[in-house]
Amino acid sequence: MRRLIEQLALVCGYLAAFFLVGIAIATLTQIVARQVGQAIETTELSGFFLAASTFLGLAYTFVNGGHVRIGLMAQFAPKRVRTAVEIWVCAVGAFVVGFAAWHMTAFTIETYKFGDLSPGLIAAPLWIPQSAVSFGLIVLLLAILEQLTLVLTGQPARYETNIDSTAE
Repeated sequence: MRRLIEQLALVCGYLAAFFLVGIAIATLTQIVARQVGQAIETTELSGFFLAASTFLGLAYTFVNGGHVRIGLMAQFAPKRVRTAVEIWVCAVGAFVVGFAAWHMTAFTIETYKFGDLSPGLIAAPLWIPQSAVSFGLIVLLLAILEQLTLVLTGQPARYETNIDSTAE
């Protein structure tokens, strides 16, 4: 299971990077077009790319220990307290992300069924950018649940060991 989550997170990381490059290309295109007297609107497309890169990047960042953690209190606490804190944090995180993933996925399906289009000039089906957000949240949820399982079985969480190994 760990390997699958790592691969999904890696795919999400590559997709997030792809959409960041898309933002740069869209912005550069708009700048060049204005210099030659053409008006090209890329704001909506860049917004879609930003949402996709943000939510797709969450799982990759989490799996690799890149999210900001406040471990100062836990670092000096006894092992049992530290473990309890890690369990609580992972459980609350899984609940919050699970709630968001569930509702975003339901919203995406509803948008697809109704055939909603974006309100801007592009008039793209909204379920397409929403799918990236839903997928990113689902992969993040899987990653958090995996870390919760590790902590519950007495193993160190990977996000903790990745931070320690990169700090040296």
